[in-house]
Amino acid sequence: MIEVRTFEGDASEASWFLNRVWQSTYGKTAPIPVWDKRFCDWRLFRDGQAPRDYLLAAYEGRTLVGTLFAEPAKLRLGRLEVDGSHGLRATVTNSHRGQGIGAKLAHELLRRHQDRAARLTLGFTTTEPRPPGFWRRTWNTRLFGGLGLWMYAFDARALARWSFTDNERRLFTLAHPFLRHRFREAAPQGIRPYQPADLGRCTALVHDMLRPVTLGYTYSTEQLAAQLQYRDVPRTFVLEQDAEVRGLVSSHSLLMTGVGELTAEVVDLMAFHDSVSTRDRQRLLQVAMQDMERRGVAFAGMLRGPGTSACLLLRSGWVPLPRRATVTCLMPICDLDLPSAPCVFTPLR
Repeated sequence: MIEVRTFEGDASEASWFLNRVWQSTYGKTAPIPVWDKRFCDWRLFRDGQAPRDYLLAAYEGRTLVGTLFAEPAKLRLGRLEVDGSHGLRATVTNSHRGQGIGAKLAHELLRRHQDRAARLTLGFTTTEPRPPGFWRRTWNTRLFGGLGLWMYAFDARALARWSFTDNERRLFTLAHPFLRHRFREAAPQGIRPYQPADLGRCTALVHDMLRPVTLGYTYSTEQLAAQLQYRDVPRTFVLEQDAEVRGLVSSHSLLMTGVGELTAEVVDLMAFHDSVSTRDRQRLLQVAMQDMERRGVAFAGMLRGPGTSACLLLRSGWVPLPRRATVTCLMPICDLDLPSAPCVFTPLR
């Protein structure tokens, strides 16, 4: 008998379950992120202080056989901010697939959204062009594709060894001699690690950066504080000018499995005051990249969107990737008006 209820475990159990299922299912054919205990705690639990409204689990007796994790969030819809959730991750053990567990989890998530008058949940994928069937049967579903990524290769040789396909291995092998890594020359004057006292200014910068967004994630003050600093997980650098914070770059690292393992960096946020010159914006990004290289990061990625100037990134050596990413909008009601051509922002996770 399968019972769906609130997840009863902690970050350690969530990490163990997710990684075990993901690696056994996809680990031999595709790159897979490793959600370790510290990452799960940061994103989902926050030392037990985060709400568990949308942390769902399927149990067979006392045995965990499926999870569906989402984070409560304020979401931008047109010019409104509505209650919803973000970052869907549905996972079912191989031994229990085909038993409708995914559908049960989706139904329970729908019920909880309806009970809380939450209007939307957002998921993000760079792989599957369509959500699984149980989502489409349970929720009103809308897809927004054509989202692109930016990538920077710190260690092309490591990427070549790690890649699954011959084409990728050849690409990174050929790219290696052309990588100049000019970010190493950037001067750190006026740039320092984020401090909690910077939160007010950083909040203003992020809110200004998100002003054009008509569909996507927004940050409460509490969520932004955790995004910018939580134990040793995110890394945030700020640019200070005239005794005032006027720019920030925030990122986090993930272990990725492919043919072996390597460390990737995800840039979550870049935001600047209008007064900051292009040169200083580039310098802040490059100082953050210096820190990534010191920590052994093999490559970094970020989603194209507000705050990511193509000119700035190209000058810093970043490469645009094809527009294959998709945002999935799941709605508990059918009369919700979504923007026809939205400006999208979502964290890349």
